[in-house]
Amino acid sequence: MTINTLLWLSAAGICAAILISYYNSRFLGKLVRALLEIDATSPEAAISLEELGVKMNYAVKNSLRPGKSLTHVINKTEDGKYYIIPEKASMAKAKYRGKDISIVYVSLIIATLLVICLLLTFAFPDLLESLSNKFSSTIRGN
Repeated sequence: MTINTLLWLSAAGICAAILISYYNSRFLGKLVRALLEIDATSPEAAISLEELGVKMNYAVKNSLRPGKSLTHVINKTEDGKYYIIPEKASMAKAKYRGKDISIVYVSLIIATLLVICLLLTFAFPDLLESLSNKFSSTIRGN
């Protein structure tokens, strides 16, 4: 595997992580924050998505399926209402605490990462090769 391949695979992984973080904040975090805001942390305080003003879009519907990410934090009552699992409330507050991440911010981070990769690949290939050689010699113990 060449250093260029490793560089671009790493960049792809970082971009995927950034996009997953955006997805969690934008689509899933909105529901969790809404439930926390009204203190829906018991079956008695559960509320429907319609009452919350949250649309059951694909992202929410998929995440509320058994074994998916939101089911570790949110429970559904027999009558179709949702609440935060009391033992998971503090974890949910920490994980989904902030406001939505801006798409502009996400785009700027990804664009900066891609510019750095392009510079290393095309403008400074010698620097990239030098780093690769230094890394290889360190691993071999020379």
